[in-house]
Amino acid sequence: MLKLRAGFLATVMACLLGFATQTSCNRPETEVGLDYAQDDLLGLSQTDTLTLRCRTVREDSLQSNSLSTAVLGRMYHPDFGWHTAGFVTQFRLSAPDIDFGSNPQVDSVYLSLRYTGDSYGQLSPQHINVYQLEDSLQFDSTYYSNHVFAHSIENLAVPEFQPIPLNQNQTLYFANDTVNPEVRVYLNDAFGQQILEAGTDVYDSNEAWNSFFHGLHIAPDPFMGGEGAVGIDMISGLSYMRMHYHNDADTAYYDYIINPLSARSNLFTHEWQGPFQGLSESFIDEVEAPLLGVFSGAGLKTQITLPHLAEWAEVIGENSAIHKAELWLPVDPSHNDTRYPIPNQLFILTENALGEVISTPDQSSIGLNINGDYDAGEQAYRFNISQTMQRMLNGELDSDILNVVASRAGISLQGVAINGPSVASGDSIPTNTRLVVTWSD
Repeated sequence: MLKLRAGFLATVMACLLGFATQTSCNRPETEVGLDYAQDDLLGLSQTDTLTLRCRTVREDSLQSNSLSTAVLGRMYHPDFGWHTAGFVTQFRLSAPDIDFGSNPQVDSVYLSLRYTGDSYGQLSPQHINVYQLEDSLQFDSTYYSNHVFAHSIENLAVPEFQPIPLNQNQTLYFANDTVNPEVRVYLNDAFGQQILEAGTDVYDSNEAWNSFFHGLHIAPDPFMGGEGAVGIDMISGLSYMRMHYHNDADTAYYDYIINPLSARSNLFTHEWQGPFQGLSESFIDEVEAPLLGVFSGAGLKTQITLPHLAEWAEVIGENSAIHKAELWLPVDPSHNDTRYPIPNQLFILTENALGEVISTPDQSSIGLNINGDYDAGEQAYRFNISQTMQRMLNGELDSDILNVVASRAGISLQGVAINGPSVASGDSIPTNTRLVVTWSD
């Protein structure tokens, strides 16, 4: 049922095409914030009852190569279920033409992965599996988060040093050494000896090295317990594989580093629970429920359409102009747990004629603030989609689909459960997803 509020002495046609309207001497209830004179407010109409069809859609994949951050761990979210993140990466030579000396022998080899400071879920130690890739990674290739990279069946991680602490606040102790927080995964010496004895030609260049050693697949073991995920720095050069060795004359170490030139890709899997459990079935792509879901890591998006937009356009007339269209996505406090922080920002996208996700007209406009930030006072995300709404009414867009997606989609594990349109609202403050449109004839 459509409800209109008009200015003083304004009248609006009622009961056309099944929509009910009403008139009022009140000005629009929300802050319009538009560049027209205050006197013109009397000519505006507003509605917040346009029908929205909302559903939660499972993302099939996400382009995840060459990102600045990887995510490592298996985390639980009470609204969404279990989420596993790992990555594949090349390593670069810290210096070419290395001479390991006479009769080199490996002493130890380990991964030293630098934290970004981001964490997800409740952190506890986990078993980390490490496998050698069987195929080369290409820096200029596109990889997606569900790509299956062929790797050896041998887990290179040394079980005696497992499980691995995943906690950026936890200092590490190895023998008599105190180590600043990092993800340290010890690898077996036989693997280290193999790359130590690779031959001088392998170390002539990074191209020769990457042809010999394709890289590693690094991921948590989903069957060995532990919880939480952390961000891993992939561009500073401070994440690396270090090999300690000795030869007939000396002891030394050599680093194989991860830097911006390392081909790499983030990988995610999800086991959905609660209202989104059906999406764990491969034949189910979307669910409609009172709660809507958005989750990063190629997880979930909320898809919104306006099934009666054409009829509403006839009601308001073809010459009507949209002054403001604001999409509200409220979050119930029970779904905003500080232990599992919701995203600070969401993005809204539309689709082209091929079904490809693209920016909205508002997103593409220079100097226009489309918002999308979480408003703690209103307990809601808000989006300015005024130009998008106008172009929908004008029939100038290929699609009326709006996709609400997570920010930091490929480098985090964060989600938010949103009240759908059918959630009962309070008497004074609406708490359901809604579109507030202000227009003039």
